[in-house]
Amino acid sequence: MSELRGDTTGRVSRAPSWVPVGAWGFGLVAVGLGAAAMVAVQADPLSQGLGVASAAVGLGALGWGATSLHLSRTPTPRTAVAGLFVGMGVAVALLATAPGRASILAVVLLLALGVAVACGIVRGTRHPSPRSSLWGLVAAAALVTVVVVPALGVCQGAALLDADGTVLPVVTHDGH
Repeated sequence: MSELRGDTTGRVSRAPSWVPVGAWGFGLVAVGLGAAAMVAVQADPLSQGLGVASAAVGLGALGWGATSLHLSRTPTPRTAVAGLFVGMGVAVALLATAPGRASILAVVLLLALGVAVACGIVRGTRHPSPRSSLWGLVAAAALVTVVVVPALGVCQGAALLDADGTVLPVVTHDGH
């Protein structure tokens, strides 16, 4: 575990350039799952509480990714990995709540992003990467977008499910 500290070996912990962007993807999906759990049609206090926790972890991941890019190193790698695993646990717990309003696809994508980002952080503590390149960030952003956009779409769909499995219509008030 001393490798995760990054400060005891005299080396700077620097994860690959895609890790902060992956953390943003993780954060966006976690916030989407949390928001869906809080406003779902049949949300109970447990799912709302888990939704708040998921949104908080997601916002933390967004902030960590921005800080990582700003500092050009991996800040608090142990805390970041712990936060990822907490977020993954909350997402799995959302699947088990009584209303069952979490999207399985969104949770699977969140788990995949969380594991990938955690592995990138650990790799960066053991083998620091060179400074990030613009093209690496662009490629990472494109890949994360391809994963995150569908996950966010299914979060909303899961929040609109009624108890019988039908989707509640979104009522617009055009012309009123």
